[in-house]
Amino acid sequence: MEAILYAEIYLFCIIIVWLCKYWSDQRSSHSASERWLHAALIGFLVSFIANFLFTLFDRILPPLFLTRHASWLFKTVYHVMLCFGVFAWCGYADTECRGNLFITRKRVVLSSIPLLAMAGLIVSNLWTHRLFVIDEHGYTRGMLFHLEMGILVAVTAAFSVKLLIYASHETDPIKRGHMRLVASFPLCLAVAWVLSLAGEAFPIICVAITIELLCLYMGTSTQQISMDKLTQVNNRQNLLSFLDYKVLNHSERLFLFMMDLDYFKKINDTYGHLEGDDALIRAAKALKMACGNYRRRPYIARYGGDEFIVVIESTKAEADALLASIHENLENLNKSSNKPYKLAFSIGVGEFHPGMDANALIEAADSELYKIKRARPGEHER
Repeated sequence: MEAILYAEIYLFCIIIVWLCKYWSDQRSSHSASERWLHAALIGFLVSFIANFLFTLFDRILPPLFLTRHASWLFKTVYHVMLCFGVFAWCGYADTECRGNLFITRKRVVLSSIPLLAMAGLIVSNLWTHRLFVIDEHGYTRGMLFHLEMGILVAVTAAFSVKLLIYASHETDPIKRGHMRLVASFPLCLAVAWVLSLAGEAFPIICVAITIELLCLYMGTSTQQISMDKLTQVNNRQNLLSFLDYKVLNHSERLFLFMMDLDYFKKINDTYGHLEGDDALIRAAKALKMACGNYRRRPYIARYGGDEFIVVIESTKAEADALLASIHENLENLNKSSNKPYKLAFSIGVGEFHPGMDANALIEAADSELYKIKRARPGEHER
């Protein structure tokens, strides 16, 4: 009866993780963090399936000739894919905090060396029996199991600390909350490991990982709702919510940059809308590059069409430096793109003053932008 309950819990966790994977497959976004989360879902899903099959062969099905051999195989696959799932989570966490450990294929290969070493130790258990033993007395963990769990907790904790530091500088409360949720994974893993020391009557590690994956998927879905699909910056709906919060909660001077691309209509008319989309993506990339190195990270959103907004809480000198950095990064992208046209921003800057609401701050920046556009020669050709 206990074995059947154990298998039922694993089956329930398998269904939950599979549903998260299925829903993830339906998304149109294929960012690096999405791909890593998808890999983590696959890794943990295969791991859970292997342990579910182990329970069937070892504890529920009638004795068969291949039962013991199948039990060893499934339990080995369980441990290998558990490590793979944790490795994929590390990739997800690294991309969430704009890290560079998993940014190229070469670095991914180098970062996977500890995983391959651990996988080698797990496979060697078929001869050493230091990770687990399956005999006439049943399944028994060895000391290598605790070494495995200790390494997994330590590695994920390192990425968790990095995420928490990055989150402390994030101005968007939705992103900050999601990063803190992601950073809770090693704590979840450690608590499950400690509780599992009492015995294996209940699959605590499986349940803990499933709950964490479900929370990560829901958090990622919330972020996707608030993102502009083309440029992968915040959308207008998220911007308005953020501004309502920020005008009431800021400790330094608050600046809003309202900007649009010069002669964007001419790019669309001359080169087509696909080229226009590419221009918007490069413009958003320039904004991300310019905003990436600030202590308190500026907030970027696409306001609509070719209009973008950047909000920065800083000194006047830092705001001026960001303004110059936006123009510089866009010019650098112009030089490297080899396009037959150049992108440029017209930028109006508004500063928050007591008594303003979000709309008043936007209007202040938009008014400055309008003055700049009117003063530019050939503006009527837009």
